[in-house]
Amino acid sequence: MKKVNFNSSLDFVVYDPLTGRMLVEGIPVTYHCNVFNHFFAEGIKLALGEGKGKEIIYRSSEIAHYRLFRRIKERYGLSDKEIYTFGMNYFKSRGLGVLNVEGRDKIYLLASTHAHTYLKVLRSFSSVPICDVERGFVAGLLEAALDVEPGTIHVEETSCIGSGDPICKMEVRITHDRIDTPNPDYSKVVFYPVDGAEKRKNTMEKIMPLIPEPDDSGIIAIDSAFTDIKKVWISQLPGEYYAYANMKVADISDPETARYTLTLAGFNCVLFTYVSIARSPIGNILLEDAESQKDYFVKLAEIGNYLGFGIFKVEDVHENEGCECDIRLYNFYENSYLVALNRETVSYFLLGATLAQSLATYFYRYYERDSLGPVKKIFEEFDKAYESMDVDMSFDSLKNEQRVILSLPVQKERPPSSL
Repeated sequence: MKKVNFNSSLDFVVYDPLTGRMLVEGIPVTYHCNVFNHFFAEGIKLALGEGKGKEIIYRSSEIAHYRLFRRIKERYGLSDKEIYTFGMNYFKSRGLGVLNVEGRDKIYLLASTHAHTYLKVLRSFSSVPICDVERGFVAGLLEAALDVEPGTIHVEETSCIGSGDPICKMEVRITHDRIDTPNPDYSKVVFYPVDGAEKRKNTMEKIMPLIPEPDDSGIIAIDSAFTDIKKVWISQLPGEYYAYANMKVADISDPETARYTLTLAGFNCVLFTYVSIARSPIGNILLEDAESQKDYFVKLAEIGNYLGFGIFKVEDVHENEGCECDIRLYNFYENSYLVALNRETVSYFLLGATLAQSLATYFYRYYERDSLGPVKKIFEEFDKAYESMDVDMSFDSLKNEQRVILSLPVQKERPPSSL
């Protein structure tokens, strides 16, 4: 097998400080915490129904990983056996758990971080297998290895850790059902160079050593000081997984359902990924100069600059009977994906992210180091904030820039310290 190193969870990833993107063989990848991944999947199933939602999650992962592994196989001239080994190593190194492919009917997840997160969040077993991202990963890996089109192989999970089984078992069948596979042409996309690249590069060099290696169960865990998230479990997935899933939600559901669901996804991302990382050793670096509410708001947004989302810039923010802010997001992986497909482009991710940042800073006052109210409490405030906000959104294709101007009335009293 040609030499491919996996000495670090960031191996094989190129970070571009000009655009805030992380790339594997030219395909954007991004870090999210697995609590967000849980709520992202649950939101899609809520919007589309359990059956259709699971299918979209599976297909999104299948297509994204097929494109990723096909490129890697071609780039390094890997054989079928070598790409299987590569895929298993890649699976663990991205913080997804432990995958073992012994044959077509002998595919196991010895550990699944998504399943463990489900159990941690809901504290109960699922009535159905839940590792849809993982079985999509396996399908895409096998299809890339065998040089067949996506949809040719179908992977079904027959037992699941999330359902109380000791391991996840997956079975493969040949379907020959080709699916419509988007092939985004990123040459059509403007990736706008944003000022501050040298500073972002230096900051990333400080952050990288703080991202721990996966443990024996494939978990990448970062310590966090929040009362209800003691550790942040993070994983890295292709941005195309999230972008395709969001696109299908917008295509299939009615406009208001899509707007609500996708805004909630962005809200969850910042709430669980950003805010928990903010109280971690990484957050100590990213927020070291934050001395006021405004400083915290600005630097909280900038956490996404180091996770592969693109580059956040806060143009203006102030408190005036609530929170009023003007935020730009450049080179966001979802917008870039839609531009590459010649699709209409305004992502609700930034709207949800801005809502979460506003509540965390101006209602929950997380900039105060002694304010350790539970993250779940702010999660419960989403519907009220969604209904009361006043928002204007736009997208500038020449700068690959999405803009959100948000006005949000915020309660003044501090929240209770516990649920």
